Amino acid sequence: MERGIQFYEWERIDESILEFKHVIHYLSSQVNRLEYKEIKLLSRAHHNLAVVYAKKKWYEDATDEARKAFELFPTDENRKILELVQKKTHRHTKSRPEPSDSTSQ
Repeated sequence: MERGIQFYEWERIDESILEFKHVIHYLSSQVNRLEYKEIKLLSRAHHNLAVVYAKKKWYEDATDEARKAFELFPTDENRKILELVQKKTHRHTKSRPEPSDSTSQ
């Protein structure tokens, strides 16, 4: 997890994504046996991945990750990131042009 944070700080975003996904994959494979601190760590990995996805402007993926973080560990911090990326997703989809219908010509 620390490596993912360091990669993010160094602007090595793709490597950061891989690190957070590795933590998520490892902990998710043991989800039925996780203790409190491990659930908190899994939530944090989803939270961090949401932040990284938002930085890449992958807002729908960021929303999914933020939602997972909040479901695992419903804190104010996780709620705030979820609300933030949902707003970004909404703004991003509103600003996209409507697809044109070329069949009506």
